[in-house]
Amino acid sequence: MGMVDRISATEAAEHTQQGQAVVLDTRPQVVRHQGSLPGAVVVEPTELVDALAPTSPRRMACIAGLDTEIAVVSVRAQARRIAEQIAGLGYTNVRWVDGGYPAFWSALHAR
Repeated sequence: MGMVDRISATEAAEHTQQGQAVVLDTRPQVVRHQGSLPGAVVVEPTELVDALAPTSPRRMACIAGLDTEIAVVSVRAQARRIAEQIAGLGYTNVRWVDGGYPAFWSALHAR
C-alpha cells in the first residue's frame, strides 16, 4: 500500500470547489443517512477496485489519471486505510479528509 497524508476539510473543500480535486465519499450506504456531500462522487468501500483500478472496465470517468488529486471522505476509522488502498492501485495524489463527513460538510458551508 502507498503512503498517504491527511488533508484538512477546509483545504479539501477549496480544492474541490476550484476543480483541482475529486472528493470520494466512501462512507458505507448505511452511514450516508447523515447526508450527501455536494460535488462528491459516492463509491461503496467494497467497490473501490472496480471503480478505480486503472485496468477496470468500470473505472470512473471523473478520475482523469493516476496523478488526479483524490480526497477521501469516510468513516474516521476507515478513511486512512481506504486512501492507502486507493494509493495502492497506483494513484499518487491521494489524501484522507481529517474529520471526515462532519468536518467536510462544515467546510463546504462555511464558504
